[in-house]
Amino acid sequence: MIAVDEHTSIGCWVHDISAQDVEIVVPDASLVPDVFLLTSSAQESIKVCRTLWRTDEMIGARHL
Repeated sequence: MIAVDEHTSIGCWVHDISAQDVEIVVPDASLVPDVFLLTSSAQESIKVCRTLWRTDEMIGARHL
């Protein structure tokens, strides 16, 4: 899940993840800000990420 702000979240699918980077599939990448929180209920984790690139439905980001 991507937390856009304290009131808005966007569902996502993590396509690929490494120690520093992540590729995420979302319905509309234009709604995701340049810096966002990536949360995982399965891993009980929250990561601050910075967008490196985006297409219509994918985002490449780096963990900060």
